[in-house]
Amino acid sequence: MLMLALTCRRVNEMEPGLAAAVLKGQLADAVRLGSERFERTATTATASQRAALGQLVGRALLALGREEEAEELFQRLHKIYETCSRSTVRWQSSLDQAALFLHLNRIGRAAEAFNVVADDDSAPAVLRAEALAGLSIALHRSSEHRRSMHTLNEARRLAQQERLEGTGELLDALGLELTGQCFFQAEELREQAHGCEAAAPPVDPAPLRRQLAAAIARLGSAELVQRRLRYVEALLCDAVGSAAGRARLNDELRWLREQKLVAFEQLARVEAGMVLVHHGDSRAACDMLGALVYDEQQMRRHRYALELKYCMSKVHALAGRHGDALRLYKDYVMQALHSLKKEWFQIPRSRFLEKHELAEQSDAAKLRLPLRYRKAYQYIVEHLDDRNLSIRQVAAHIDVTERALQMAFRTYLGMTPAELIRSRRMERIRSELKSGAGSEGVLEVASRWGLTNRSTLAHNYRQQFDETPSATLRGAVVAA
Repeated sequence: MLMLALTCRRVNEMEPGLAAAVLKGQLADAVRLGSERFERTATTATASQRAALGQLVGRALLALGREEEAEELFQRLHKIYETCSRSTVRWQSSLDQAALFLHLNRIGRAAEAFNVVADDDSAPAVLRAEALAGLSIALHRSSEHRRSMHTLNEARRLAQQERLEGTGELLDALGLELTGQCFFQAEELREQAHGCEAAAPPVDPAPLRRQLAAAIARLGSAELVQRRLRYVEALLCDAVGSAAGRARLNDELRWLREQKLVAFEQLARVEAGMVLVHHGDSRAACDMLGALVYDEQQMRRHRYALELKYCMSKVHALAGRHGDALRLYKDYVMQALHSLKKEWFQIPRSRFLEKHELAEQSDAAKLRLPLRYRKAYQYIVEHLDDRNLSIRQVAAHIDVTERALQMAFRTYLGMTPAELIRSRRMERIRSELKSGAGSEGVLEVASRWGLTNRSTLAHNYRQQFDETPSATLRGAVVAA
């Protein structure tokens, strides 16, 4: 729901009436009116106007469970993008594909598509913010919770820096939603994410419920978002397993059903089923999952097959049907392992995440420096991709002389700031080349980390790793 709301914010200037209808939850009416207008304005509207209209209609179609119509519309939009620029084709088509893959729960493919925009500094800020939010959701579903939050924080920083009206509050709401999901999916995530980052959620959900209530009050004009946050809040309620708690969930589900929001209703039922089995209420869980688990063969083909198998294995166990529980649980584990292996290789390595993780990895070296010079170290690792990064610039950042900076780094780290910059840049370049990201060329990878001179790159790289960048890239290709 929140990704759809972000699209509404983005196209609101061009399609205010339609965006408002979607935010109110009136998606069926919005699709009907939007589709009619899309056809009617084929020769009168600008490419940008038709693209914005089509994107909103396409994403609303996904929410209504009309995937084939949405995919057909995205194909038509591609031709409209081609009348603008190559960059527009790349950015907008990637977002369309990402929305479709995320809807189908094909997380690795969704992350790849979102990252095309999220990692492109030349993309418009509003598109990057939306892509970063989508990438955050994909990472979260892949149990990459720490990276998910870092990605969402990058989206918030961008929205604040570029003053994207209304985007920041939606990103904050998304953060609350993802945190809430960590609470009520904790047990399943721990089992599914063996060897991954399934971080344990906080013990007491009460502070999060208060934050959700405050966010709901702030988002008064966006009923679609309010409803989603209200549902997450209901799932976190201590009395969720009681008659009153189930009635509250059913009220929210009834609203989704009345608005014909098939995709959102299915996800909501899966979430509620997981919460109820964790509370030991197998009958209520079965009632909540309903038709999703009525036919086991159909359940196995569902986009949420993994979660459904997990829920039903727990339902069978609670009912004493241990044979059925073990059979489904084995099936669940096998699919979970297959999915983790498959998604792991598709999750992209974003440059902004690489920078953040490099800064984290450098903490041990940074702590050897006096407090004042740690800021200089941090500044260096956060600006490695700036080709104009200089010692003078770093010294000015902490208000010391270049000589003092040089002496501090030599004394406590055994290297100069210039040597640190060179070493860390080579590490980043090597990391990208080994991951196969150098398909566009070694120099293109190096330029992303501030190096544009081929001979300097080759000399420094060989000196540090005793091989050429091209050799590293060939090794990565052969290994793949």
